[in-house]
Amino acid sequence: MIIKIKYYLQKLFGLFLNKPIILKNKTIGYSLLRSEISDCSLDEKTKVVPPYYLCNVDLGNYSYIARNSNITNTKIGKFCSIGPNFCCGLGIHPTNGISTSPMFYSTSKQNGFTLCSENKLEESVPIIIGHDVFIGANVTVLDGAKIGHGAIIGAGGVVTGDIPPYAIAFGVPAKVKKYRFEINIIEILLEKEWWNFDLDELKVINRFFFDIKEFINYLEKK
Repeated sequence: MIIKIKYYLQKLFGLFLNKPIILKNKTIGYSLLRSEISDCSLDEKTKVVPPYYLCNVDLGNYSYIARNSNITNTKIGKFCSIGPNFCCGLGIHPTNGISTSPMFYSTSKQNGFTLCSENKLEESVPIIIGHDVFIGANVTVLDGAKIGHGAIIGAGGVVTGDIPPYAIAFGVPAKVKKYRFEINIIEILLEKEWWNFDLDELKVINRFFFDIKEFINYLEKK
């Protein structure tokens, strides 16, 4: 109980001071002023900057999310860098009905009312964001999208489908413009899964940060 009180006080002071939040506890739900988190699992070494809304989100180690995020029903891997004003998993509105209002197809009462006794469609489809993904400012990811490991989404992009690993994509809708590395390098990176290395080995590979060829040589010897 004391630990939980201390945790909430830490978040409250962080909110007033507009400082980043270090979310150390898993599956914690709380609501403070403009920020809310519920049904989430956040690894120990993660950071989320307020204000934010997180619902049913998994966040992997060494990942951070900048201010003004709105994320629902999303799994985010390790080492991800997510810019401000990120919208992800905002739900599905049908276009082939008499109306797009959820009052006609959802029991959730989004507008305070419903005509339904049961849901007529699946309103939310899970989103998967891989490891080591960089997402720029003001990006939107629609339900059901998958962003591969190592991908980059340029600022202002709208992701409507799948983005391959190590692709650089931007635009509305986001389209792949090029890849970060040659295909043979990408295959090795995906095979070796460096994001699962322990901290000691991460310190070792840090010296190869700007030398991808030496890094690949190191990985191939493992």
